Amino acid sequence: MPIIPQVAEAPKVAGPPAGVGLVFDVSMWPMVVIDMPPVIVDADIAYMCQCYEPVFAAPTRHALIVDTTRITRVPQATMRRQLKEFEDSKRPIIREKNIGSAIIIQSAVVRGAYTALRWISPQPAPNKAFSSMEAAARWCVEGIESDGQVVPIAAYAVAKLANGAAGRT
Repeated sequence: MPIIPQVAEAPKVAGPPAGVGLVFDVSMWPMVVIDMPPVIVDADIAYMCQCYEPVFAAPTRHALIVDTTRITRVPQATMRRQLKEFEDSKRPIIREKNIGSAIIIQSAVVRGAYTALRWISPQPAPNKAFSSMEAAARWCVEGIESDGQVVPIAAYAVAKLANGAAGRT
């Protein structure tokens, strides 16, 4: 009798409080999408850190997409420091629970700088920059499949793999 993989239940993430423009979407679990707002404020960072807790507590691993295409102003140094401190404090759980993180950066120059930064300061899980949501989603879908998990139809659609794994060549 063949083993049928079980669909993992998405962690429960509260909706954003007033004043938060960041969107933390687990509707395509185990693919998580963070849509960054045009201007990041302290409340966005606090909300994002709060949302990670149930994601890290979930029994299954996840792939992450961070969409930066709406950002119009680079976050202040104090916010960048907060993000770095959070990331550093979570390195062991990121290594264990994150299949990979894709970041969408439209500018080729900024994407190149980000890639160079990650060579110098590697992440605990695979991390790659992409120019589009489709490319980022394809990479994440491949990672989820390689991890032996069920990929939701919606994630295949975002990756423009409408027929799922069977539609690949």
